[in-house]
Amino acid sequence: MKLVISHVVALSNNNVIGIDNKLPWNLKTDLKHFKEYTSNKIILMGRKTYDSIGRPLPNRLNFVVSTSVNKIEGATVFQSTQESIDAAKQKCLEDHNYNEIVIIGGGYLFRETLEIANKLVFTKVDCEIEGDVYYPDVNLDEWVEKSSRYFSKDSENDYDFVVKEYERY
Repeated sequence: MKLVISHVVALSNNNVIGIDNKLPWNLKTDLKHFKEYTSNKIILMGRKTYDSIGRPLPNRLNFVVSTSVNKIEGATVFQSTQESIDAAKQKCLEDHNYNEIVIIGGGYLFRETLEIANKLVFTKVDCEIEGDVYYPDVNLDEWVEKSSRYFSKDSENDYDFVVKEYERY
């Protein structure tokens, strides 16, 4: 069984993923996709991402990387990205219910783990938007597109968007 380390992220055409510790859009359909994709998996996030969510997400093993907080009820806190990845890999080895580590943000965690990720789940939001957190540039020549689903702007979604899954060659 191959261990999957994925990035799940919504990003604008100019790679913005957040502003003022919030998502810069309202995409109800994508939030539903996020919930379905991450359920029953290990999710790994930075403290600011955790703060923006405001609680541990149910039906997931919540791992938080923080140097300023030592304990979060309902989550496991790690001092470093490497420590959290090592613990998540160990959990996957010990408990075969888990076979994927899903990195959900923020920007520094995506940058620190891009080299070890072997799957990308991008929600490409069709907009150019102001923000203060960006997803790193990715050379998609190193990846193969596995699926693509398009969604149109409507009353529950601020923009058109496409959900694409990539795997590393």
